[in-house]
Amino acid sequence: MRANDGRLWGKFHNDDFEIRSLTKADLEEALEVLDKSFFINESVCIACEINLPENGQARTELRELCRLTADDGISLVAKHVESGTIVGVAFNKIQYVPPNGQEPFFIQFRKERARSPHAKALMDFMIGVDSETDVFELYNIDTLLELMFLATLPEWGRRGVGTELIRYTIHLARELSQGIGVEEIHPQLRAMRPKAVTAIFTSIFSQKGGRANNFKVINTIPYTRFSFNGQTYDQRISPLHKTTEHVALLL
Repeated sequence: MRANDGRLWGKFHNDDFEIRSLTKADLEEALEVLDKSFFINESVCIACEINLPENGQARTELRELCRLTADDGISLVAKHVESGTIVGVAFNKIQYVPPNGQEPFFIQFRKERARSPHAKALMDFMIGVDSETDVFELYNIDTLLELMFLATLPEWGRRGVGTELIRYTIHLARELSQGIGVEEIHPQLRAMRPKAVTAIFTSIFSQKGGRANNFKVINTIPYTRFSFNGQTYDQRISPLHKTTEHVALLL
């Protein structure tokens, strides 16, 4: 991850916005997008009560998850060109089949870093959805890029920010699969070549963005299947969002 001057991937919406690689200089502002949007409005954050003001510990732990993820050097931000404001973010993670005796990244984080029951519940959701359909086994691959958290500031909605972050995440992954741009990512990951992009889309809006970018739905799970603190997710989440979709796109 560069200190400054993240790579420009492209512009959209009459060039009012641009997609850039996340830099160290922009990391704190990118994390604030999660505080102002993702932790408040995302379906599973609501279901696990991460959105409630008193559950700041959970948000702190999940910000730490994103800090570690950002170290991979493959996360993206959407900026409003005129103001320089970060209006959206895609925290992306290189995932790979771990060596013998090691556990996957999410399981390690859940065991070693998550203390809040709310953060643990969200991690359990992610781990559970991932485990229902093993993408590595499904496509006989050893490395993928996971679009982990996708967020747009509410006041900058309906401008295609999320869809463009998804699109350029795929573009970035395609370059890495060909060995292009590997000098920008964490040294320990430079030999890895993602062969697919995956995501867990938890709302009809992110699911629409996934369809626009040709993701294949490999598993659909109703929110009636999950529960937290005595209530099923569907009792907590807006009825607009009835299912979560685990999606994949082969590169």
